[in-house]
Amino acid sequence: MTPALLAPAALGLLVLLAGPLVAHLARRRPTDDRPYGAMLLLLRLAELQRRRQRVQDLPLLMLRLIALLCVVLAVTGPELRYPGDARSAASGGPVIFLLDNSLSMDLRAGGVGDETLFSAARAALEQRILALPEGTPAAVVTFGGAAAPLGPGLTSDHGALIAALGGVRQGYGGTDLVGGLRVGRRLLEGRGGTLVVLTDEAGPVAVDAARGELDLLARQEVGLEPVLFESSAPGNLSIAEAEYGDGLEGGTVRLLLVNHGAAAAEVPLVVSLPGGAEITTFVEVPAGGTAEERVTVPRSNEGGVGIARLSDPLLPADDTFAFHLPRVGASRVLVVDGDPGMTAAASEVYFLERALAPWGPSGAARGGVLPEITTPSGIAALDPDVHRVVFMANVSDPAPLLGALAPFVQAGGGLVISLGSNVRAEDYNAGLAGLLPARLTAPVALGGDDRGAPTALPDTSLPLFKPFSRGGRSSFGAARWRRAFGVELDGAGATVLLSTEAGAPLLIERKVGRGRVLLFTSTLDLDWGDLCLQAAFMPLVQRLVGQLGGESGGAGDRLVARVGEPLSIPVGASAEEVSVTGPQGMVAAQRAGEGLRFTPDRPGAYAVELPGAPPLAWVAVNTDPVESDLRRGPGLLAVAAEVAPEAFLVRLELWGPLLWLALAALLAQAALSAWMGRRPTKSEDSDALAA
Repeated sequence: MTPALLAPAALGLLVLLAGPLVAHLARRRPTDDRPYGAMLLLLRLAELQRRRQRVQDLPLLMLRLIALLCVVLAVTGPELRYPGDARSAASGGPVIFLLDNSLSMDLRAGGVGDETLFSAARAALEQRILALPEGTPAAVVTFGGAAAPLGPGLTSDHGALIAALGGVRQGYGGTDLVGGLRVGRRLLEGRGGTLVVLTDEAGPVAVDAARGELDLLARQEVGLEPVLFESSAPGNLSIAEAEYGDGLEGGTVRLLLVNHGAAAAEVPLVVSLPGGAEITTFVEVPAGGTAEERVTVPRSNEGGVGIARLSDPLLPADDTFAFHLPRVGASRVLVVDGDPGMTAAASEVYFLERALAPWGPSGAARGGVLPEITTPSGIAALDPDVHRVVFMANVSDPAPLLGALAPFVQAGGGLVISLGSNVRAEDYNAGLAGLLPARLTAPVALGGDDRGAPTALPDTSLPLFKPFSRGGRSSFGAARWRRAFGVELDGAGATVLLSTEAGAPLLIERKVGRGRVLLFTSTLDLDWGDLCLQAAFMPLVQRLVGQLGGESGGAGDRLVARVGEPLSIPVGASAEEVSVTGPQGMVAAQRAGEGLRFTPDRPGAYAVELPGAPPLAWVAVNTDPVESDLRRGPGLLAVAAEVAPEAFLVRLELWGPLLWLALAALLAQAALSAWMGRRPTKSEDSDALAA
């Protein structure tokens, strides 16, 4: 409540208070007193008189001052202002109940083991519906996540409303108060009525963001009645951040915990990794502060979405946090060597193997790429659950490999084909039909001298070469090519990624099913070119593996989202059997052109995938961090009173009560004065004189 004065200048009349004071001080003692003889008796009488004035006249003085003060204040026109519904007509008409089922309403009302704020609000709402006069149109709107009415519109069937209310559950979304007020206002259709809002008013932004809707409510003469629900033991722990980073032992997950309560807490924290491993630790978080914890990830682990969980009984809805975890440890790559040679250095894949694993097999096992070298007859070792990429180098007869390579690529695997002197164009065109990015023709000499044709600098806007925009791009120009196969591009999805300065294609890419095939038209050793001697060779090979899914354990996109936010994932026009899996199984999704739309309704890991193929996308979904902050924001009526004071600011005029109080004070002082005049004082006087 806020007091206000309509005429503050009238406070100048307070100078009139000096009148009673002057009257009581008019009698002053002489400055030169010399007692003698009978005057001593008179001095005792004077002392008795002063004693009477001090004890008996002070109440009279106070009543007179109060009466005069009340008159002066009444002249100033004082008002008492407080947020509320200032219009009597707003209490009638239809009633719209807005029920807050956002995440913050999951707070325990009286501490651990007690009912939640949402349960208390739903029970109170049932009682309010039962108390409505028969025939009163009413509706219920929930505004946790996205605001939505429980039925098609207003209804006088209160029993049906209560039945529908029984199906409302606590949500994990944010507070869509703006949407709730909008839906309620539209249901009233300009006919007036009242919005009853059952909420906790938690968070700094939800109420303040509703200023526009509150102004529209005032314009349409809609009443507003907030019903507040608070916990007697507010407090909450939440995970604000979880992020994977490289470390000495394969990597660590850094977690940031926040304590929104007034007491320090120690809670267990469990980090679940995509491979099934769980790491448990205990974290102590100071009151109103934060704590950082680091969890070591095993040296080898599948990529995907990890989950961090803490145990907070006061508000368990925000105890889960999802984060992306890349593949930790070696990505296994199968290398099919079509020309092993007499020595290791003479092998077709000598330089390729060292580019894949620069520090050898022991170093690759700790992270990076672990190549497995085999001959064409060892293609049976190809395992889609283990290998991510296949390199096929200068294999003379590819037909026996097609049965293993085709389903591998279709399911999302990556295939890199390099050519050489063992290759015949007609064998590849027939044996790898459906996989080759382009039809091969006979090999041709490149360049006009023994050095060969120089390589054109790659386009760094392409994803494969984007890292080279920061340096290393120029080393491609130092690579020379003496010989390469010719190609016939039919335009069926093939893209030339690298070529000579004269335009001869060197590296061609094509998407096949869920996977991709890349074709080097020359060799990856020193037979036909010298790219393997350039500084760009090793990062290019590593980048190829990463682009084809070896680095992350899958070629799918990695996305971050919040509960209640609609997502659209590009899946291609041919992906008819694509599905979405969430924390509780299958998630409803709709096709929209070449995309798939769905809305996650709870935190956790979501995967968009085809049967038997790596995920098209990993989505780490978390709750709105604003909902974890349980501190009360601005009150709904207080903000409404700021926006539309004429509708939501009650003014109580005080000048009338002040005048009545002044009259009462005058009557009281008159009665007190009359009583004091009739009161016997003989015994008091005798006692004073005897003293």
